[in-house]
Amino acid sequence: MPQTHFYVSGEDSTNESAPAQQRLRWPTAAGRTSTIKSGLGWWLPSLGPVPDQAVDLARIAGAAYLADRLSGRPTAFTRRLQLTVEVSDPSLWEADAADQLAQLLSWLTGDTWEIELVQDPTTRSDPPAGQSPDNVASVALLSGGLDSFLGALHLLSNLDDAPLFVGHYDTATAVRRAQNAIRSWLQDSYAPAPSYTQPEFTQVADKKESSSRSRSLLFVSLGVAIASSRQATTLFVPENGFTSLNLPLHPNRAGALSTRSTHPETFYRVNTLLHTLGLTVSVTNPFAAYTKGEEMRLVADRQPPAGWEHTAGLTVSCSKLDGARIKGGNSTLNCGLCYACVTRRGAFIAAETDDSTIYLSDNLTETARSELLERRYSDRAAISYATARGIDDDAIDAGTWPPDADLDAISDLAKRGLAELGKVDLT
Repeated sequence: MPQTHFYVSGEDSTNESAPAQQRLRWPTAAGRTSTIKSGLGWWLPSLGPVPDQAVDLARIAGAAYLADRLSGRPTAFTRRLQLTVEVSDPSLWEADAADQLAQLLSWLTGDTWEIELVQDPTTRSDPPAGQSPDNVASVALLSGGLDSFLGALHLLSNLDDAPLFVGHYDTATAVRRAQNAIRSWLQDSYAPAPSYTQPEFTQVADKKESSSRSRSLLFVSLGVAIASSRQATTLFVPENGFTSLNLPLHPNRAGALSTRSTHPETFYRVNTLLHTLGLTVSVTNPFAAYTKGEEMRLVADRQPPAGWEHTAGLTVSCSKLDGARIKGGNSTLNCGLCYACVTRRGAFIAAETDDSTIYLSDNLTETARSELLERRYSDRAAISYATARGIDDDAIDAGTWPPDADLDAISDLAKRGLAELGKVDLT
């Protein structure tokens, strides 16, 4: 099993790392070093008075994200990744927290993780006087995706106080374009305009692994840091419940069509870890019991401000974004035929909502479209298999779920989600 060892520290650390360790230095303030580019300083000073546990969690999650992207995945899939991370207080992690986090990373990425935490030799500077941020009731993640956009509309119509929205600065043109469209529409449609922040964090070197399965933990950790600094007790992570189940659509695919970023077991493990660390933030998915179409119908029935359907059509769901590889294609368009796009299209149909999305599959010549259909053969075949045969309850019973999971409700949710997929023409 391939093994890679990273040592992650602040830019000003005086600690020595072993020759076999790849040293990554996090900039002291917003900026970049030779290895990391970040809009967040090592102590997260721009986020406010973040508790030490939350600072450390963000550091470790950031380190794992960097290690994930900088470590090529072998044919056998599983990697052995070792992290040494400087933290403000290693004793906070000496009981169960470090093991819980390593197991959570293994669950998310399919790799073996070994985590060593050492004392950070730097000290936190006091925040500038008068710059403490206002407290908020809740925080919600908001990316450029359709689920998170619908989540924003749902929360803005159902909560007395608007949440603070947290996104991420993405390098992909399609995602940035979607994020900007969402931000502009929210600012124009609500008064006062909801608060929205987009931290940036990435490696300087070119990535070696494309999946970035650990990224969800990084942004949840940043959401927790922001929530804990603002005295918020809830972090919302919107995603439709059907996709979150990550059930195998075909015996040969074993649930690999999507990641476990919002799986019920993931939220259970994250909340267990936060409790172990003594943090009072709870992470929850407001759409856990809904299909994508059901969540869209739920939002539409509350009659959001004018133009929400058009903005929904500008969001990005596609898991491929490889249109540039096809003659006449466009890498900024949802392809329309991958599993994520079919789920999206089925949602608009089920919710009886106009879909203004420009899909790559509808804007190609006959020859180029045939190439796209061939590229998406695996996704289309798995979807056709599942919608024709259903998902065996034995597969659900064999899954990993939180202790209080209702398997009958999960089975029913899966059936409703498959019914939405079945509404989409895959040819």
